[in-house]
Amino acid sequence: MAIVFTISSILGVVPIALWLMFFLWQDIKKPEPLKWLLILFGVGILITPLVWYGEGLLMKVLKIDLNTNLSLSSVITVYSGIAIIEELTKFFSASLVLKKNKYFDEAIDVMIYLIILALGFGLVENILAASQEINEGNLLLSVLQTMSLRFVGANLLHALSSGIIGYFWALKLMLKKNYFLYEGLILGILLHAVFNIAIIKFGGPAVFFVSLGLFLTAIFLLWAFDSLKTIKKPIKY
Repeated sequence: MAIVFTISSILGVVPIALWLMFFLWQDIKKPEPLKWLLILFGVGILITPLVWYGEGLLMKVLKIDLNTNLSLSSVITVYSGIAIIEELTKFFSASLVLKKNKYFDEAIDVMIYLIILALGFGLVENILAASQEINEGNLLLSVLQTMSLRFVGANLLHALSSGIIGYFWALKLMLKKNYFLYEGLILGILLHAVFNIAIIKFGGPAVFFVSLGLFLTAIFLLWAFDSLKTIKKPIKY
């Protein structure tokens, strides 16, 4: 068991580490304190059981078994609910913790911290996915393929969804208009839900459109980073 966990952890960390390096590079001129990056990453890890508990309750309320062949309406209901639970939990956890962070003073910080938290959440999912593959007796190549798909799929999705919410939250903090935050939450949840629904219900045929959607969202997020970098006025939280 210990060996499986160790191997799964190593394989699960690599995709997350790559995304961490990429997104932290966006704030290389004035990086956030390592302490606070670790705190937010740790919060992302710690909220994972809470999120899964909430999703379990959702399944019980809806009386839906994910192992069965669900109708399109059931898939939309379930995975929209999952997206809402995950994104709201990540947002409210970050907003609570960041109240204590005196370094949370630049617009770009909002995106950075939310993405870091999301990647902490994604790490736990990676480790469990790798553990399942190993326990089922799959070869190392199969596990590596799964992690590669998660790298460009689920892991990136978590970062992009939280990044979108972070961008609009930054606008809300700068312009003092609450509707920016509501827009960001809706868009982040919508991206998360559509990705899951498309992959779960339509599988292979949806991969191209899902990939295109993630690519375009990533382009927007890079633009958002560049846009917030130019803002020198401190934010107040």
